[in-house]
Amino acid sequence: CQDVIDWFKGQGVYLMGGVPTWWRTETGDSRTGFGGVYRSFNMLSPWMVGRIATPADSDNFYTVANAPDQAECDARGIDYQPCVLPGDLSQRHRRHGDFMWRQFYNMVRVGAQGIYISMFDEFNEGNQIAKTAENAGMVPSGSGFWALDEDGTPCSADYYLRLTGDGGRMLKGQIPLTPNRPTPTV
Repeated sequence: CQDVIDWFKGQGVYLMGGVPTWWRTETGDSRTGFGGVYRSFNMLSPWMVGRIATPADSDNFYTVANAPDQAECDARGIDYQPCVLPGDLSQRHRRHGDFMWRQFYNMVRVGAQGIYISMFDEFNEGNQIAKTAENAGMVPSGSGFWALDEDGTPCSADYYLRLTGDGGRMLKGQIPLTPNRPTPTV
């Protein structure tokens, strides 16, 4: 792995690595002995899907993973691009955007240089930001898919696209850092 990274960097390529959540400590989902490999990328993007399910989980990860990750990246001149996800609709993680917005808030306040959005059209796992059925009447019977109003709050089909847009504007400093979701659900 290191030889491949070194070859690309020798060609003048800026390399971004999608790395395990616990890349920094080489525990959990990380490979032991890969610390040097991870730290040789120009940008690191740790995976978060399946790691958190509530706004409180996001706050915990901010403390135990994201802030220390950003500090290490800053110390080594590595750009940091954490993952933000809307939440698994079928597991009812979304909370009409509050779950995703809390992640945006935490990643902007940690000082991330970029944000990776997971995923645009991952309907099979219910983790998509693409236009989605607004209510049960728009979902094929027996499909197993949930609509965006699963928690009782109506959301327009494009809601998570708009929420992502506002998250991007907050990252760029075009709107102020706020823990409260500014995006109306409809």
